[in-house]
Amino acid sequence: MYKFLMILILPYLLFAKSATLTSIIDGDSVVLKDGKTNVVCHLGDLDALEVRVNSKLKREMRKCKFSKKEFLDAGLLSLNYAKSILKIGTKYEYTIERYFPNKNPVCHLKIPKGLHVELSPYFDKLMISSGFALPYVIYSEPKYSQTLLKLAKEAKKQKKGLWKSHFNLMKCLVEQRYSLRSLR
Repeated sequence: MYKFLMILILPYLLFAKSATLTSIIDGDSVVLKDGKTNVVCHLGDLDALEVRVNSKLKREMRKCKFSKKEFLDAGLLSLNYAKSILKIGTKYEYTIERYFPNKNPVCHLKIPKGLHVELSPYFDKLMISSGFALPYVIYSEPKYSQTLLKLAKEAKKQKKGLWKSHFNLMKCLVEQRYSLRSLR
C-alpha cells in the first residue's frame, strides 16, 4: 500500500514547485522567486493583450486596424484583472509544462483556495473563462486545448470581460489566429 501511495504522490512532488510572486508583468506573464532564482513565466496556455508597445502589438494593430490606445486600454484591463486575482508576495504552486521556442517556460499557476477556485483552480482557465485573455493552443495538449476553447467560447457568448468592453477587437484577434477558428 505504501509503495502504491508513493507512486501516486511522487510525480506531484517532483514536478510541482512553490514560489513567491514578485511581479506581474502583464495578463499572461509573471516573475516568481523560486528559492534564489527568479523565473519569468508565461502563464499557462493563454494570450493576453499587450500593455506596452512591442512587435506583437504593432503586428496586431496593423492587422486589426485598431488604435494603439484601444489595444493598450484592453491590455491594461487584462493586467488589472490579473492583479485582482494574483497577489505580490504570495506563494503559489506552479508546474513548468514546457518551454516556448524562445526558451521561456510555460507555467501553470495554481490559485490558492478562495473565491476564484470555485471557477477554476488554474490561472489560465480563470483568465479565459472571465474573458480577459484568449487561449494559446498551438503547443498545448489537444484535450486541454479543447477545454480552453470551450471556456473562451462561453466567455464570448456571455460577453464577459474584454468580450463586453472590446468585442470587435477580440473578434479581430480571433479572426487573425487560425488556431482559434472554432471561436469565430
